[in-house]
Amino acid sequence: MATLIVRQYKHSDFPAVKKLFIEGCQEHPSTTFYQALRLPHNWLLVILGFLLPLVTIGSILLAILDVVVVLVVLWLCGRKFFYSYAAHTLAGDMKDIPKYYLQREGYNFWVVESDGEFVGMVAATPSFLPGGEKNTELKRMCVIRSHRGKGIAKVLCRTVIEFARKKGCKAVVLSTTTVQTSATHMYRSVGFRCTHISYMTGFTERLVKLQWIYFRYDIPNSK
Repeated sequence: MATLIVRQYKHSDFPAVKKLFIEGCQEHPSTTFYQALRLPHNWLLVILGFLLPLVTIGSILLAILDVVVVLVVLWLCGRKFFYSYAAHTLAGDMKDIPKYYLQREGYNFWVVESDGEFVGMVAATPSFLPGGEKNTELKRMCVIRSHRGKGIAKVLCRTVIEFARKKGCKAVVLSTTTVQTSATHMYRSVGFRCTHISYMTGFTERLVKLQWIYFRYDIPNSK
């Protein structure tokens, strides 16, 4: 049985944290692409892309090329979102983790080790709802692929929940994408409930049906 240790982030963790975050973001374009292929409007694009050159100029080669172009566009739509998200995050809160997370009240960043090996991370930030309700937002959750399914993500969730409890928060909230199905199942198993789902506003994101899903964990006996 592996020994798990959750500890606060330190500067020497940055290369491993950055690598894990980037690899995590790179997993999702393929899932988004396969989801996009199941959507009726994208099937219509593929069919039209094939039939139009075939009917108008009788070119089977151009018809096949048009289908390839549609498929490449769908792939790039998912890739664009997750790669842009990674770049924005690395230039934002993860550019200087100690300054952003460890030197501000209500913020924190943890890593988890399994038998001394870095295997995951999670962060927390304050979140205030309209009306002044004080919550904690769970962010940057990621576990190395080879260590998934071992309960590490649940341990990290409970770390954030306990942190929020000590801060007197009403709940822990988070947002993720609907294509991250393993993550959404895990959050539900811990006790989070879905509060709502919303479409992303960009055209490319809507084309592949990328959606935000929001979760909330109410902290019992919070003050």
